[in-house]
Amino acid sequence: MKTRLFHIALAAVLGVALIPLAGCDRDGRDGVDAVEAERDAEGKINVHVDGDKVDENFDQAQEQFKEAGRDIKAGAEQAGAAIERGAERAEERLGPVLDDAAVTAKVKARLTADPEINPFHIDVDTIDGRVTLSGVVKSEEISAEAEKLAIRTEGVKEVVNRLQVAGQAPPANPGR
Repeated sequence: MKTRLFHIALAAVLGVALIPLAGCDRDGRDGVDAVEAERDAEGKINVHVDGDKVDENFDQAQEQFKEAGRDIKAGAEQAGAAIERGAERAEERLGPVLDDAAVTAKVKARLTADPEINPFHIDVDTIDGRVTLSGVVKSEEISAEAEKLAIRTEGVKEVVNRLQVAGQAPPANPGR
């Protein structure tokens, strides 16, 4: 894909660079030069320009530019389609990660809004909508409240409460 676009761009640049030569047939392939120059017996240069040949060469160059333009447009459309496919693949891969980050942020915001809960001591991790709360809280009530706030948050499918009450052993069943 990159090679094709490079060749199209190179053709366009070369085409533009050759515009000044459109009226000149330097090798005389077809036997009729658009511009001829010769010296006379006195050494003066006489230049003859065949306007019809210049027009014909210009028309040919113009058609070649149109064709190059069509090629460039087709290449740009292919590149755009490839970029779009890449963006769709990236969205497929990153979509769930971004969704989980949004759920984590929502849960953290709800915990922060509750005056009884200190959200700085609670870690919130989300994977595929499954929220895990971990850290240390002051009481069982605060642990239960944090779990309740988390489960009521949009996008949360399940809550794993691994919060430990200060001064107590970790819960026997951390997956409640």
